[in-house]
Amino acid sequence: MTISEDFWIRIKTPGLLVLVAILVGCAGSPGPGDAGYPYNVAGDYSGSLTVAGVTMTGTIQVSTQPGGAVTGTVSVNQPIQINGTLNGTLTGDQLTVGIAYGNNPATGCSGGTMDGALSISEHGANISGGVKITDCGEILDATIDFSR
Repeated sequence: MTISEDFWIRIKTPGLLVLVAILVGCAGSPGPGDAGYPYNVAGDYSGSLTVAGVTMTGTIQVSTQPGGAVTGTVSVNQPIQINGTLNGTLTGDQLTVGIAYGNNPATGCSGGTMDGALSISEHGANISGGVKITDCGEILDATIDFSR
């Protein structure tokens, strides 16, 4: 008994389709920075930074890179002007951030940092949570709440 080439083609085609389906199924859900990830942060946000009972307003411009790296800029514009850069990592719905800023007119210091773990709402619409501010050698608790 000989097996024709037609038989092997009929066997290979369904087998190939099953293999492709398995590979696509194993690709999994999108991760941080991938299109469709529900907690990516991107674009312009406006909101507040509250320190020692004083609420300041400002903006954040951010983007999430593949793998979950987050970069951007921070600008506090009321009642004082402070500008900084944001670097962080997105894991799940948490954004771990480090924000370095320049001159602080309120304290006269030449720069400081804000560090913390912020919560991201689904679809990245809100960034909020506590941060520690180090300015002039002093450490202060603060709260960030920004939305787009």
